[in-house]
Amino acid sequence: MSFSDWFFDTVDRLQSDPSPKNVEIALRKLWAGLLGRFVPKQQEEQVVWDEDWDILVILDGCRADAMEEIVQGTSYQSLFSDSKIETRWSVGGTSSEWIKKTFNEKYSEEIKETAYITGNPYTDQIQYDEFSEFTHFGIASTEYDIRTVSPRKLTDHAINTWRKRDEKGVDRMIIHYMQPHAPFRSRPEWFREFKGTKKFGSKVWWRLCDGTVSHDDFWTAYIDNLEWILEEVSILSTSIDGSIALTADHGNAKGEWGVYGHPKGVPVSAVREVPWITLDGIDTEEYTPEYNNSDRSEDDQTPARESQLEALGYK
Repeated sequence: MSFSDWFFDTVDRLQSDPSPKNVEIALRKLWAGLLGRFVPKQQEEQVVWDEDWDILVILDGCRADAMEEIVQGTSYQSLFSDSKIETRWSVGGTSSEWIKKTFNEKYSEEIKETAYITGNPYTDQIQYDEFSEFTHFGIASTEYDIRTVSPRKLTDHAINTWRKRDEKGVDRMIIHYMQPHAPFRSRPEWFREFKGTKKFGSKVWWRLCDGTVSHDDFWTAYIDNLEWILEEVSILSTSIDGSIALTADHGNAKGEWGVYGHPKGVPVSAVREVPWITLDGIDTEEYTPEYNNSDRSEDDQTPARESQLEALGYK
């Protein structure tokens, strides 16, 4: 966010609600901008194309320490038994930054042999026809009383795509899930009260900053969302053959350097340092995808950025 963007956003916000809490939001956004402008990057950015993988799984907004907590636990020992968690410095602090720096002309040769299956709304800024296959899934209601991108749709479509990769001309595949990014399945009430408003608390990160949501409750909900998506990774690992890499487009700060969420351009490790784990995928052919590509709705066909951003807590 440029200074002029910040200024006009602040004026608009304070005209609609000149509360002390909105003043704090404005100051924190200004602080994030100053960090991005004057604090140097801690590490060199690493592009995913430089790594060795057949299937790349993007866990949107996944903190490295959250993944480490899962790997060291007992719930997913079978999935991560032979894996070592590493980290990489992401090319972006937001999905938009990551997508722009990952899918551009410099990597056109890699892109044309890659299938990209995604639920991220910012993919509307790239050329879909440059991929060997491009599939976008939109938000929908779920059994958890939240609107988000169903991870199972992406999983099933990815499995079907990879099993037919030879006839599709697919050499690599990227699956961009929207979890563990908010909304959290275990806390739907956090995302109802302020939906569609600019009031303080409309984003769960501001509620964490405000103290309305405790750090313990927030972390529990965040970890649960990560476990939700790792259930899908478990299915993938036994349904596709190849080297699978798990990483994130960016992380999320929960107070480090006074930053909450993932502001653009902030060189804070909680935002830019992401997990990197490799797994060996072996297709046991025991899983049959339930979701069929012919069942896709119109919302799935084209990224509708504004409606998706609202569901994800940005509007």
